[in-house]
Amino acid sequence: MTPPPLAADHHPPTELARVAFTELTGERVERIAPISQGWGHLSWAVRTNSGRYLIKSGIRRPHQADLYRQVTAQQIAAASGVSTPLVVAVGAADSPLQRPCYVQTWIEGADAATMLPRMDAQETARFAGALGRQVATVHQIPGPRFAEDCAATTTYPTWPAACLARLQKLTAAIEETAVLPPAVLYAVADRLTALVGQLGENVVPRLSHRDLYLPNTLITSGNGQVAILDWEAAAFYDPVWDFVKLGMWVFERHPELRAPFLAGYTDVAPLPDGFHERLMIYQGIEYLAGFPYFGSAWPDDGMLAAFRTLLAGWMDAQGLDGERP
Repeated sequence: MTPPPLAADHHPPTELARVAFTELTGERVERIAPISQGWGHLSWAVRTNSGRYLIKSGIRRPHQADLYRQVTAQQIAAASGVSTPLVVAVGAADSPLQRPCYVQTWIEGADAATMLPRMDAQETARFAGALGRQVATVHQIPGPRFAEDCAATTTYPTWPAACLARLQKLTAAIEETAVLPPAVLYAVADRLTALVGQLGENVVPRLSHRDLYLPNTLITSGNGQVAILDWEAAAFYDPVWDFVKLGMWVFERHPELRAPFLAGYTDVAPLPDGFHERLMIYQGIEYLAGFPYFGSAWPDDGMLAAFRTLLAGWMDAQGLDGERP
């Protein structure tokens, strides 16, 4: 499956970003330039006397609370040994940029989506193994409770309760937008409800990135290590959830990454019991999530068609009768 296209062409004036950076950090900007591509953020690369930084502001999650949720996740990950930029300053909506923003350190390197076509087989396997180890490190970070974000804005007493709450929200959103035939929606929702009820009590809350695909990974300069970027979707979930997008947007397009990724991952921690059964449940929920998102909130006919294919395949695997998306 092809990931969504990069977007975000419009930037507020760079001078506002310059003033915001200086106000937040106390440093004079020597050089600043917008980064033209981005799916979830407006960003500017900044150089000062002390080094390089990035000032960022959300596009699809633009509010102050959204920013704090992302910053919290990123700080938790960094403090736990994950290779990720350090957040050094946070600005409110009344900053000179006129929107919430934050400043993070700059890690030299290039995103894996750009680098992968230039890599030979050995370099590709080395990258996938390093990524697997980083993701496994993320998944070892415990959360106090299942939560939709790392600031604990919405929490749940049990993992099935969290899954059912997400499923119910998705069902309501799809009913409202009418992007999926009701017969298909209710057949899938009923099957997922039954499957969620079979989830065991051995699932514990762990940090989950929830948006792992190649543009959100950085191959660092010099040592070829891997850093993980963009934590706005992070939550305290069952970390198996992360393998849904890894499967859709990484392993399906680049099957040569799967085996070395899993080898690297299991160097740090084994896959949990019931991995494949749990993954199948989360795939069904995430495939549903594509319909209100790409059918209404951020319309994209190509992505919507891809999710129709994914959901139809999931229904086939479940042996569900009736029409398909």
